[in-house]
Amino acid sequence: MESSYGRGSPRYRRCLALLVAVVTIGLIGGPARAGDVDNETCAACHEEIVAAFAKTAHGIYYQARPALRDYGCEACHGSGTRHIEEGTVESIINPANSRQFDDPILCLDCHRDAQFQDWEFSSHHTEDMNCTDCHDAHAEYGGALKQPVPDLCYSCHAEVLAATRMPSHHPIAEGKVSCNDCHNPHGAEAMLTRDIDNRELCLSCHPQYEGPFVYEHAPVNEDCMICHQPHGSVADNLLIYQEPTLCLNCHDMHFHATVVGFEGVSQDRLGRDYESEEDSWKRGMLTKCSQCHSAVHGTDNPSQATSSGGNGLTR
Repeated sequence: MESSYGRGSPRYRRCLALLVAVVTIGLIGGPARAGDVDNETCAACHEEIVAAFAKTAHGIYYQARPALRDYGCEACHGSGTRHIEEGTVESIINPANSRQFDDPILCLDCHRDAQFQDWEFSSHHTEDMNCTDCHDAHAEYGGALKQPVPDLCYSCHAEVLAATRMPSHHPIAEGKVSCNDCHNPHGAEAMLTRDIDNRELCLSCHPQYEGPFVYEHAPVNEDCMICHQPHGSVADNLLIYQEPTLCLNCHDMHFHATVVGFEGVSQDRLGRDYESEEDSWKRGMLTKCSQCHSAVHGTDNPSQATSSGGNGLTR
């Protein structure tokens, strides 16, 4: 008895027909490259665009790309026959008007590099963005972006622009860091970061904090964003909060901060005079934790305080 899944079975033939249909749809899902109308005919109405085509990225690679060489304008805009007859914008494909939830993004028909492979899973895609929101396909080579980075990014991400103007910030405005150094706008992991996770991305520029260290700080091994705001902050060193507020989110307050000081002048062990107040202990212990715990990212040197077991990150 022949298996219902064997070659030649009705189920097998139906699956094969479905596969052929899916492949066929995939092949014709892109631009309609009919070759009906040549570029000279398009130039009769669009003279400036056709004349400037040679200076665009598409024009420079015109002979090297079969789709462009064989179909010209129709490689992206589809058959121009109906457009010539009707003369309306609705009668020709305009990649700027195609949206991923309606029509396929025509650009991805040719642009299949690794940087585009995660586009469908990116936040830009889910926000219904189109390639032409950022790019001008008819612009001269090297100037396909409608605005330079970071101004182009700021046109949508106003909150990031505000953060980069804060007292502590990555030097984006100074031109030393670009948005694209950390982000892949065409699709990547969470938040479009170029590396696997935030920590790996940060360590690509700050390797001195990678370790491994004998005495480690747990948040450093988990995610830099637990303590830092990457675009900008009112706190020092891109911290989310100023010290000691940030530290006290995880650590208990030193008991010394509750000790009441005495009013007057005293001497230290070296015979130097110092003035004491009732809040002296509080000020000393609740001002800046990193004044003593300076190796906050980790260290190989044990702390001298016995209570910490060497894990005080003081040196």
